[in-house]
Amino acid sequence: TAFLVAAFSTAILVSVAGVIGFVGLMIPHLSRPLAGPLHLRLIASCALFGAVLLLASDLLARTLLPPQELPIGIITSSVGAFFVVTMLIRNRL
Repeated sequence: TAFLVAAFSTAILVSVAGVIGFVGLMIPHLSRPLAGPLHLRLIASCALFGAVLLLASDLLARTLLPPQELPIGIITSSVGAFFVVTMLIRNRL
């Protein structure tokens, strides 16, 4: 039963939030050089940079095609895919 509860709650959260998971993958890597070794600063900078990235993505999604709005998941997925490819090339994987 715990597995079913976890599966259903995950499905509900993904259907509400969409594919914004790339933000959780990108932001810690981007804010680590700025935050330094302290975890408290890293958590605060991740929260700040994540909020800024989502606000910028939302603004871009609302203003890119004026009479219509793009889903924010398209913007975050595009930026996230570019980031993942960049990380793979940088690490030569």
